[in-house]
Amino acid sequence: AGCVVASRLAEDPKVNVLVLEAGYSDEIPSSRAPLLSMFNIDSSKDWRYRTVPQVHANGRILKQPRGKIFGGSSSINAMMYVRGAHSDYDEWESLGNPGWSYGECLPYFKKPEGFNDPNLPSSPRQGSTYEAYEPTYHGTEGPWQVGFQYTHKFTEKFIEANVAEGVPFNKDCNGHTNLGVTLIQRFVQRDGVRSSLARAFLKGKNIVPGGGERGRIRVVYGANISRILTQTRKGVKTAYGVEFLDHRNVQRRVLATKEVLLCAGAFGSPHLLLASGIGPSRQPSIPHVHTLPGVGANLEDHIRMEIVFRASTVHDTGMNIYNLLPTVLNYKLRGAGVLSSNGIEGAAFLRLEDIVPDFVEREKANGTYKERASGPDAPHVEIIVYPFDFEAHGEKMALHPEEYYSLVVSLLHPCSSGTVTIRPKMQKSGSSAVEWETVIDPNYFSDPFDLRVVAETIKFIRKLGRRLSQDPEVGGQEVFPGEEAVPDHDDAKLQDFVRQNCNTIYHPTGTCRMGPASDPLAVVDHRLNVHGVENLRVIDASVMPKIPGCHTCAPTVMIAEKGSDFI
Repeated sequence: AGCVVASRLAEDPKVNVLVLEAGYSDEIPSSRAPLLSMFNIDSSKDWRYRTVPQVHANGRILKQPRGKIFGGSSSINAMMYVRGAHSDYDEWESLGNPGWSYGECLPYFKKPEGFNDPNLPSSPRQGSTYEAYEPTYHGTEGPWQVGFQYTHKFTEKFIEANVAEGVPFNKDCNGHTNLGVTLIQRFVQRDGVRSSLARAFLKGKNIVPGGGERGRIRVVYGANISRILTQTRKGVKTAYGVEFLDHRNVQRRVLATKEVLLCAGAFGSPHLLLASGIGPSRQPSIPHVHTLPGVGANLEDHIRMEIVFRASTVHDTGMNIYNLLPTVLNYKLRGAGVLSSNGIEGAAFLRLEDIVPDFVEREKANGTYKERASGPDAPHVEIIVYPFDFEAHGEKMALHPEEYYSLVVSLLHPCSSGTVTIRPKMQKSGSSAVEWETVIDPNYFSDPFDLRVVAETIKFIRKLGRRLSQDPEVGGQEVFPGEEAVPDHDDAKLQDFVRQNCNTIYHPTGTCRMGPASDPLAVVDHRLNVHGVENLRVIDASVMPKIPGCHTCAPTVMIAEKGSDFI
């Protein structure tokens, strides 16, 4: 979000913007080439966050990668451009946030978007799947390039299997409806390079990287913010700057002539507020500035579970060692081929009553069904396809990825929520300064309904797997966990399997929730001002009052565009 905000504010020639970035340049191969994004996890470009042991997931500690790099997580994620259901944003407005209905958010979705017309060749294969979209819902003049890129033949087979199971094909999941099986739009440039928010918004001539001479936008790399500086005069609390450690570990202060804009994400923003004395209670050794019980509360995330199949036919992942050289050359010379793909090209956005009606009927009869979707056109779950297999939950490719495919369920509207807090780090020898670490507890499956939904959706995934196994161009059988080891009829085994193997799809939100002052968990108002502290705003995914049923990069950019206009 910070890249967008800085760029938009600097359109006014009288404005100077300082961007404090903890990471460094995004001009690295693992950020530029879409298929290499997996190599960013646990690298120096990742904050390397971890959850606390998850009580309802067998005590497991899960990784929470976030981008410690220019452009934030948009420089390391899977580049999936999905906005969610219209009613998700209407619900935001209904929670006391005027101006946040879908109709009022749509212009801010379109403003940054430079949609690549799919009628122009961007794939070796053409056809209705690639050429159809709804132009009314898209922008074409923005700097952020979005469109349909290279697509595996296997992804088409996934779409066909869904249609055969009664799932309607949706030519544009960012159009009039989000429901159905679709080809995912991705933020990748026409030349096959990731269109990160840094690359899209902060590569102009007015940028002064490294914090040298004063420029309209000045970027300081390696800046780790310690706290927000505040003062109280005549009862009015005001933010006036920040304190940070530079790349030499020297403590510095910078003062803001207008506002401090916090764009540190769903983990970083509540951390910095808490470390600055703004939060639910006093922290030892931190002067308390303002009480806001919602800081760090309301953490919502999308949990995922994958089922892996071994194909009877070898399909092209580009990772087959015999194809590696031509694959690399095709990408280097033409910006084309599998390396220009994010690897996750197809998805189905589904309602439970359409795919597991018996489960819904049973839950309703028992009085245990919980409707968390924002409306009848909002999906409950997403199923995505990888035309290969990851090991260790997406951290590395399997040994022979071209022999596998994975079908993955993501729970879009969880009932469970968690917290972000801070605690003192172990002090370095000879240091008197207290450093704080981020404590992340998503509290996955604290509401057992979430677990039952994920386990039940696996049964539908297996139907898709059986369809694909009957296709002579795909074939294969389930190898993880295997239907004999974890049969559909044994709900207890299914749920145990999910608890032991689930992971996040990396969409943390809600920890600085937007809402009116009457909302006990609200941290910012509908114009993103922090309640009770002047000249301080939060503009990132943490302000989402309820997690939307989509990949969260697109709505975060929309929030940044809208927040820029507020300022």
